[in-house]
Amino acid sequence: MENNKSEISRDVLKTGRIIVDAVKCQLNGSVYEFPEDADFKKIYKLSERHKVTPLVAGAVVSCTSADEDVKKVFRKELFRCAARYSAQEKEAEELTAVFVEQKIRHNFLKGMKVAGFYDNPDMRFMLDMDVYIEPSKVNEVKKILKKRGYVYDNYEDEKDAGYVKKPFLNFELHKELKYDYDKGYEYYKGAFERMVTEENGYTMNMTNEDFYVYILSHAAHHFEKAGTGIKTVVDHFYLKRKLKPLCDGALLKDSLEKTGLSVFSDRMDALSEYWFGNAQGDDSLEEMGEYIILSGVFGNETNDYLSGIMRGDYTEKKSSYFLSRLFLPYKLMKKRYPILIKLPFLLPLMWVVRFFSALSNKDKYTHEAQNINSVDSGLKEKRAEFLKKNGF
Repeated sequence: MENNKSEISRDVLKTGRIIVDAVKCQLNGSVYEFPEDADFKKIYKLSERHKVTPLVAGAVVSCTSADEDVKKVFRKELFRCAARYSAQEKEAEELTAVFVEQKIRHNFLKGMKVAGFYDNPDMRFMLDMDVYIEPSKVNEVKKILKKRGYVYDNYEDEKDAGYVKKPFLNFELHKELKYDYDKGYEYYKGAFERMVTEENGYTMNMTNEDFYVYILSHAAHHFEKAGTGIKTVVDHFYLKRKLKPLCDGALLKDSLEKTGLSVFSDRMDALSEYWFGNAQGDDSLEEMGEYIILSGVFGNETNDYLSGIMRGDYTEKKSSYFLSRLFLPYKLMKKRYPILIKLPFLLPLMWVVRFFSALSNKDKYTHEAQNINSVDSGLKEKRAEFLKKNGF
Protein backbone atom coordinates (compact mmCIF):
# COMPACT_ATOMS: atom_id res chain seq x y z
CA MET A 1 0.00 0.00 0.00
CA GLU A 2 2.81 2.42 0.97
CA ASN A 3 4.70 1.75 -2.27
CA ASN A 4 1.55 2.30 -4.31
CA LYS A 5 0.87 5.55 -2.43
CA SER A 6 4.40 6.70 -3.16
CA GLU A 7 3.89 6.03 -6.86
CA ILE A 8 0.70 8.07 -6.80
CA SER A 9 2.49 10.89 -4.98
CA ARG A 10 5.33 10.90 -7.51
CA ASP A 11 2.81 11.14 -10.35
CA VAL A 12 1.01 14.03 -8.64
CA LEU A 13 4.31 15.84 -8.03
CA LYS A 14 5.32 15.42 -11.68
CA THR A 15 1.99 16.84 -12.84
CA GLY A 16 2.19 19.59 -10.23
CA ARG A 17 5.57 20.79 -11.47
CA ILE A 18 4.19 20.96 -15.01
CA ILE A 19 1.35 23.13 -13.68
CA VAL A 20 3.79 25.39 -11.79
CA ASP A 21 5.91 25.86 -14.92
CA ALA A 22 2.83 26.56 -17.05
CA VAL A 23 1.62 29.17 -14.55
CA LYS A 24 5.06 30.77 -14.51
CA CYS A 25 4.91 31.25 -18.28
CA GLN A 26 1.43 32.74 -17.95
CA LEU A 27 2.72 35.21 -15.37
CA ASN A 28 5.72 36.34 -17.42
CA GLY A 29 4.01 36.22 -20.82
CA SER A 30 6.15 33.49 -22.36
CA VAL A 31 5.13 30.33 -24.23
CA TYR A 32 5.25 27.06 -22.31
CA GLU A 33 6.37 23.86 -24.02
CA PHE A 34 4.64 20.91 -22.38
CA PRO A 35 6.65 17.67 -21.98
CA GLU A 36 5.93 15.08 -24.67
CA ASP A 37 4.43 12.69 -22.11
CA ALA A 38 2.19 15.33 -20.51
CA ASP A 39 -1.21 13.91 -19.50
CA PHE A 40 -3.65 16.78 -20.01
CA LYS A 41 -6.49 15.05 -18.19
CA LYS A 42 -4.31 14.78 -15.09
CA ILE A 43 -3.18 18.38 -15.57
CA TYR A 44 -6.79 19.54 -15.68
CA LYS A 45 -7.80 17.49 -12.64
CA LEU A 46 -4.91 18.73 -10.50
CA SER A 47 -5.31 22.31 -11.74
CA GLU A 48 -8.92 22.18 -10.57
CA ARG A 49 -7.83 20.80 -7.22
CA HIS A 50 -5.51 23.80 -6.81
CA LYS A 51 -7.98 26.28 -8.38
CA VAL A 52 -5.45 27.51 -10.94
CA THR A 53 -7.08 26.11 -14.11
CA PRO A 54 -7.59 29.60 -15.64
CA LEU A 55 -3.87 30.30 -15.17
CA VAL A 56 -2.96 27.07 -16.97
CA ALA A 57 -5.58 27.42 -19.71
CA GLY A 58 -3.59 29.84 -21.86
CA ALA A 59 -0.64 27.47 -22.10
CA VAL A 60 -2.89 24.51 -22.93
CA VAL A 61 -4.92 26.35 -25.58
CA SER A 62 -1.77 27.47 -27.42
CA CYS A 63 -0.16 24.01 -27.16
CA THR A 64 0.01 21.96 -30.38
CA SER A 65 0.15 18.61 -28.55
CA ALA A 66 -3.19 19.04 -26.76
CA ASP A 67 -6.26 17.83 -28.65
CA GLU A 68 -9.29 20.05 -29.24
CA ASP A 69 -11.46 18.32 -26.65
CA VAL A 70 -8.91 19.12 -23.96
CA LYS A 71 -8.59 22.72 -25.14
CA LYS A 72 -12.36 23.05 -25.09
CA VAL A 73 -12.51 21.99 -21.43
CA PHE A 74 -9.85 24.52 -20.45
CA ARG A 75 -11.51 27.30 -22.47
CA LYS A 76 -14.81 26.57 -20.76
CA GLU A 77 -13.18 26.85 -17.32
CA LEU A 78 -11.48 30.09 -18.33
CA PHE A 79 -14.82 31.55 -19.39
CA ARG A 80 -16.56 30.26 -16.27
CA CYS A 81 -13.97 31.84 -13.96
CA ALA A 82 -14.21 35.19 -15.80
CA ALA A 83 -18.01 35.12 -15.58
CA ARG A 84 -17.83 34.27 -11.88
CA TYR A 85 -15.44 37.13 -11.20
CA SER A 86 -17.61 39.60 -13.13
CA ALA A 87 -20.67 38.59 -11.13
CA GLN A 88 -18.76 38.83 -7.86
CA GLU A 89 -17.33 42.24 -8.77
CA LYS A 90 -20.79 43.58 -9.71
CA GLU A 91 -22.29 42.21 -6.50
CA ALA A 92 -19.51 43.78 -4.42
CA GLU A 93 -20.17 47.17 -6.02
CA GLU A 94 -23.91 46.91 -5.35
CA LEU A 95 -23.40 45.75 -1.77
CA THR A 96 -20.98 48.59 -1.15
CA ALA A 97 -23.61 51.08 -2.32
CA VAL A 98 -26.20 49.52 0.01
CA PHE A 99 -23.81 49.51 2.97
CA VAL A 100 -22.90 53.15 2.42
CA GLU A 101 -26.56 54.11 2.09
CA GLN A 102 -27.37 52.25 5.33
CA LYS A 103 -24.31 53.79 7.04
CA ILE A 104 -22.62 50.46 7.70
CA ARG A 105 -18.86 50.42 7.99
CA HIS A 106 -17.42 47.47 6.09
CA ASN A 107 -14.26 46.06 4.58
CA PHE A 108 -14.00 43.53 1.73
CA LEU A 109 -11.32 40.98 2.61
CA LYS A 110 -9.01 38.38 1.07
CA GLY A 111 -9.70 37.30 -2.53
CA MET A 112 -11.76 40.33 -3.47
CA LYS A 113 -8.74 42.55 -2.79
CA VAL A 114 -5.99 40.09 -3.80
CA ALA A 115 -7.44 39.69 -7.30
CA GLY A 116 -6.85 43.39 -7.87
CA PHE A 117 -3.10 42.81 -7.77
CA TYR A 118 -3.23 40.20 -10.55
CA ASP A 119 -2.38 41.27 -14.10
CA ASN A 120 -5.69 39.66 -15.09
CA PRO A 121 -7.99 39.70 -12.03
CA ASP A 122 -10.66 37.55 -13.69
CA MET A 123 -8.18 34.66 -13.93
CA ARG A 124 -7.96 34.33 -10.15
CA PHE A 125 -10.56 31.88 -8.87
CA MET A 126 -12.45 33.17 -5.84
CA LEU A 127 -14.91 30.97 -3.98
CA ASP A 128 -16.22 33.43 -1.40
CA MET A 129 -16.74 37.15 -1.05
CA ASP A 130 -15.48 37.88 2.45
CA VAL A 131 -16.66 41.08 4.15
CA TYR A 132 -15.91 42.33 7.64
CA ILE A 133 -18.79 44.26 9.19
CA GLU A 134 -18.65 46.43 12.30
CA PRO A 135 -20.08 44.21 15.08
CA SER A 136 -23.11 46.37 15.89
CA LYS A 137 -24.36 46.07 12.28
CA VAL A 138 -24.07 42.29 11.77
CA ASN A 139 -27.78 41.50 12.22
CA GLU A 140 -28.72 44.39 9.93
CA VAL A 141 -26.45 43.02 7.20
CA LYS A 142 -27.98 39.54 7.57
CA LYS A 143 -31.36 41.07 6.76
CA ILE A 144 -29.90 42.89 3.75
CA LEU A 145 -28.45 39.66 2.40
CA LYS A 146 -31.75 37.81 2.75
CA LYS A 147 -33.56 40.61 0.89
CA ARG A 148 -31.03 40.25 -1.93
CA GLY A 149 -31.81 36.54 -2.30
CA TYR A 150 -29.07 35.03 -0.16
CA VAL A 151 -29.83 31.88 1.81
CA TYR A 152 -28.18 30.93 5.10
CA ASP A 153 -25.58 28.24 4.36
CA ASN A 154 -25.98 26.41 7.69
CA TYR A 155 -22.57 27.64 8.72
CA GLU A 156 -21.83 30.13 11.46
CA ASP A 157 -19.34 30.41 14.29
CA GLU A 158 -17.79 33.14 16.38
CA LYS A 159 -15.74 34.40 13.40
CA ASP A 160 -18.07 34.34 10.39
CA ALA A 161 -21.34 33.19 8.86
CA GLY A 162 -21.93 31.75 5.39
CA TYR A 163 -24.60 32.73 2.86
CA VAL A 164 -25.25 31.51 -0.69
CA LYS A 165 -26.98 33.02 -3.69
CA LYS A 166 -27.20 30.70 -6.69
CA PRO A 167 -25.60 30.04 -9.08
CA PHE A 168 -22.21 30.94 -7.62
CA LEU A 169 -22.30 33.82 -5.16
CA ASN A 170 -20.94 32.74 -1.78
CA PHE A 171 -20.79 35.35 0.96
CA GLU A 172 -18.87 35.13 4.23
CA LEU A 173 -19.98 37.68 6.79
CA HIS A 174 -17.07 38.26 9.15
CA LYS A 175 -17.64 39.27 12.76
CA GLU A 176 -13.99 38.68 13.63
CA LEU A 177 -10.89 38.68 11.43
CA LYS A 178 -9.17 35.66 12.99
CA TYR A 179 -9.90 32.60 15.09
CA ASP A 180 -8.54 32.79 18.63
CA TYR A 181 -6.03 30.00 17.87
CA ASP A 182 -4.65 31.68 14.71
CA LYS A 183 -1.33 33.46 14.49
CA GLY A 184 -2.02 37.17 14.78
CA TYR A 185 -5.36 36.88 16.61
CA GLU A 186 -4.45 39.48 19.23
CA TYR A 187 -2.81 41.72 16.62
CA TYR A 188 -5.89 41.78 14.37
CA LYS A 189 -8.32 42.44 17.19
CA GLY A 190 -7.25 46.06 16.78
CA ALA A 191 -7.13 46.11 12.99
CA PHE A 192 -10.51 47.83 12.58
CA GLU A 193 -9.26 50.89 14.47
CA ARG A 194 -6.23 51.04 12.16
CA MET A 195 -8.28 50.85 8.94
CA VAL A 196 -8.36 53.74 6.51
CA THR A 197 -11.80 55.14 5.66
CA GLU A 198 -12.67 56.12 2.08
CA GLU A 199 -14.37 59.43 1.24
CA ASN A 200 -17.86 57.93 1.56
CA GLY A 201 -17.14 57.46 5.28
CA TYR A 202 -18.16 53.78 5.47
CA THR A 203 -15.91 51.78 3.14
CA MET A 204 -12.85 50.69 5.10
CA ASN A 205 -9.48 49.38 3.97
CA MET A 206 -6.67 47.83 5.94
CA THR A 207 -3.33 49.57 5.90
CA ASN A 208 -0.95 48.09 3.33
CA GLU A 209 1.05 46.44 6.09
CA ASP A 210 -1.99 44.95 7.82
CA PHE A 211 -3.43 43.60 4.58
CA TYR A 212 -0.13 42.04 3.48
CA VAL A 213 0.28 40.26 6.81
CA TYR A 214 -3.43 39.34 6.97
CA ILE A 215 -3.26 37.44 3.67
CA LEU A 216 -0.02 35.79 4.77
CA SER A 217 -1.63 34.78 8.08
CA HIS A 218 -4.55 33.21 6.21
CA ALA A 219 -2.07 31.19 4.14
CA ALA A 220 -0.26 30.21 7.33
CA HIS A 221 -3.51 29.02 8.92
CA HIS A 222 -4.17 26.57 6.09
CA PHE A 223 -0.51 25.62 5.60
CA GLU A 224 -0.17 24.56 9.23
CA LYS A 225 -3.60 22.95 9.66
CA ALA A 226 -4.04 20.76 6.57
CA GLY A 227 -2.00 22.30 3.74
CA THR A 228 -2.60 24.90 1.06
CA GLY A 229 -2.29 25.01 -2.72
CA ILE A 230 -0.45 26.51 -5.67
CA LYS A 231 -2.91 29.43 -5.87
CA THR A 232 -1.72 30.61 -2.46
CA VAL A 233 1.85 30.86 -3.76
CA VAL A 234 0.67 32.76 -6.85
CA ASP A 235 -1.16 35.20 -4.56
CA HIS A 236 1.99 35.71 -2.51
CA PHE A 237 4.08 36.22 -5.64
CA TYR A 238 1.84 39.06 -6.80
CA LEU A 239 1.57 40.67 -3.36
CA LYS A 240 5.33 40.44 -2.84
CA ARG A 241 5.95 42.11 -6.20
CA LYS A 242 3.16 44.72 -6.09
CA LEU A 243 1.98 45.36 -2.52
CA LYS A 244 5.14 44.85 -0.47
CA PRO A 245 6.94 47.81 -2.14
CA LEU A 246 4.05 50.04 -0.99
CA CYS A 247 4.53 49.01 2.64
CA ASP A 248 6.59 50.80 5.25
CA GLY A 249 9.48 48.39 5.74
CA ALA A 250 9.88 48.98 9.47
CA LEU A 251 6.13 48.68 10.14
CA LEU A 252 5.89 45.52 8.05
CA LYS A 253 8.82 43.91 9.86
CA ASP A 254 7.26 44.80 13.20
CA SER A 255 3.88 43.37 12.17
CA LEU A 256 5.46 40.11 11.00
CA GLU A 257 7.31 39.77 14.29
CA LYS A 258 4.19 40.51 16.37
CA THR A 259 2.17 37.89 14.49
CA GLY A 260 4.96 35.30 14.56
CA LEU A 261 5.10 35.13 10.77
CA SER A 262 8.62 36.39 10.00
CA VAL A 263 10.03 32.96 9.14
CA PHE A 264 6.99 31.87 7.13
CA SER A 265 7.11 35.17 5.22
CA ASP A 266 10.74 34.57 4.25
CA ARG A 267 9.93 31.01 3.19
CA MET A 268 7.00 32.10 1.03
CA ASP A 269 9.15 34.83 -0.51
CA ALA A 270 11.79 32.26 -1.43
CA LEU A 271 9.35 29.64 -2.78
CA SER A 272 7.34 32.13 -4.87
CA GLU A 273 10.50 33.49 -6.47
CA TYR A 274 11.81 29.97 -7.06
CA TRP A 275 8.58 28.85 -8.71
CA PHE A 276 7.56 31.98 -10.59
CA GLY A 277 10.60 34.26 -10.62
CA ASN A 278 14.21 33.57 -11.45
CA ALA A 279 15.58 32.50 -8.06
CA GLN A 280 17.41 29.25 -7.44
CA GLY A 281 15.88 26.59 -5.23
CA ASP A 282 17.30 24.08 -2.76
CA ASP A 283 16.22 20.84 -1.08
CA SER A 284 14.35 22.75 1.61
CA LEU A 285 12.26 24.66 -0.94
CA GLU A 286 11.67 21.46 -2.91
CA GLU A 287 10.27 19.89 0.26
CA MET A 288 8.01 22.89 0.88
CA GLY A 289 6.84 22.88 -2.74
CA GLU A 290 6.06 19.16 -2.66
CA TYR A 291 4.01 19.61 0.52
CA ILE A 292 1.94 22.29 -1.23
CA ILE A 293 1.47 20.34 -4.46
CA LEU A 294 0.32 17.25 -2.57
CA SER A 295 -1.98 19.33 -0.34
CA GLY A 296 -4.28 20.93 -2.89
CA VAL A 297 -6.05 24.20 -2.18
CA PHE A 298 -8.00 22.82 0.80
CA GLY A 299 -5.34 20.51 2.23
CA ASN A 300 -5.77 16.76 2.86
CA GLU A 301 -6.71 14.29 5.59
CA THR A 302 -3.16 13.15 6.35
CA ASN A 303 -1.93 16.71 6.96
CA ASP A 304 -4.98 17.47 9.08
CA TYR A 305 -4.40 14.30 11.10
CA LEU A 306 -0.73 15.03 11.80
CA SER A 307 -1.35 18.69 12.63
CA GLY A 308 -4.35 17.74 14.75
CA ILE A 309 -2.19 15.43 16.85
CA MET A 310 0.34 18.20 17.44
CA ARG A 311 -2.44 20.65 18.40
CA GLY A 312 -3.94 18.07 20.76
CA ASP A 313 -7.23 17.88 18.83
CA TYR A 314 -6.81 14.20 17.84
CA THR A 315 -5.35 11.21 19.64
CA GLU A 316 -2.09 9.75 18.41
CA LYS A 317 -3.45 6.20 18.74
CA LYS A 318 -4.93 5.20 15.38
CA SER A 319 -7.29 2.79 17.13
CA SER A 320 -8.82 5.73 19.02
CA TYR A 321 -8.56 8.25 16.19
CA PHE A 322 -12.12 7.96 14.94
CA LEU A 323 -13.57 8.31 18.41
CA SER A 324 -11.63 11.55 18.82
CA ARG A 325 -12.64 12.54 15.27
CA LEU A 326 -16.34 12.00 15.95
CA PHE A 327 -16.47 13.24 19.55
CA LEU A 328 -14.57 16.48 19.08
CA PRO A 329 -13.82 18.78 22.01
CA TYR A 330 -16.15 21.72 22.67
CA LYS A 331 -13.79 24.29 21.09
CA LEU A 332 -14.13 22.48 17.73
CA MET A 333 -17.74 21.38 18.07
CA LYS A 334 -18.97 24.95 18.57
CA LYS A 335 -17.46 25.88 15.20
CA ARG A 336 -19.47 23.15 13.46
CA TYR A 337 -22.62 23.60 15.57
CA PRO A 338 -22.96 27.33 16.43
CA ILE A 339 -25.94 26.63 18.69
CA LEU A 340 -23.40 25.38 21.23
CA ILE A 341 -22.02 28.91 21.63
CA LYS A 342 -25.26 29.95 23.36
CA LEU A 343 -26.32 26.50 24.63
CA PRO A 344 -23.14 24.55 25.54
CA PHE A 345 -25.13 21.97 27.55
CA LEU A 346 -26.34 20.54 24.20
CA LEU A 347 -22.85 19.18 23.48
CA PRO A 348 -23.80 15.48 24.08
CA LEU A 349 -26.78 15.84 21.74
CA MET A 350 -24.57 17.34 19.02
CA TRP A 351 -22.16 14.42 19.40
CA VAL A 352 -25.09 12.10 18.62
CA VAL A 353 -25.98 14.24 15.58
CA ARG A 354 -22.36 14.05 14.42
CA PHE A 355 -22.31 10.26 14.88
CA PHE A 356 -25.35 9.74 12.63
CA SER A 357 -23.94 12.24 10.14
CA ALA A 358 -20.80 10.09 9.97
CA LEU A 359 -22.92 7.03 9.19
CA SER A 360 -24.45 8.84 6.23
CA ASN A 361 -20.95 9.75 4.98
CA LYS A 362 -19.52 6.25 5.26
CA ASP A 363 -17.49 6.45 2.04
CA LYS A 364 -15.78 9.65 3.13
CA TYR A 365 -14.70 8.18 6.46
CA THR A 366 -13.61 4.90 4.85
CA HIS A 367 -11.34 6.86 2.49
CA GLU A 368 -10.05 8.86 5.44
CA ALA A 369 -9.35 5.65 7.36
CA GLN A 370 -7.25 4.31 4.49
CA ASN A 371 -5.16 7.48 4.48
CA ILE A 372 -4.68 7.51 8.25
CA ASN A 373 -3.76 3.83 8.45
CA SER A 374 -1.05 4.39 5.83
CA VAL A 375 0.68 7.09 7.90
CA ASP A 376 4.08 5.95 9.12
CA SER A 377 4.50 6.19 12.89
CA GLY A 378 7.67 8.28 12.49
CA LEU A 379 6.01 10.86 10.27
CA LYS A 380 4.79 12.92 13.22
CA GLU A 381 8.35 13.89 14.17
CA LYS A 382 9.22 14.64 10.54
CA ARG A 383 6.14 16.82 10.17
CA ALA A 384 6.92 18.68 13.40
CA GLU A 385 10.45 19.36 12.12
CA PHE A 386 9.10 20.47 8.73
CA LEU A 387 6.60 22.89 10.27
CA LYS A 388 9.23 24.29 12.64
CA LYS A 389 11.51 24.92 9.66
CA ASN A 390 8.69 26.96 8.09
CA GLY A 391 8.00 29.05 11.16
CA PHE A 392 5.41 27.06 13.14
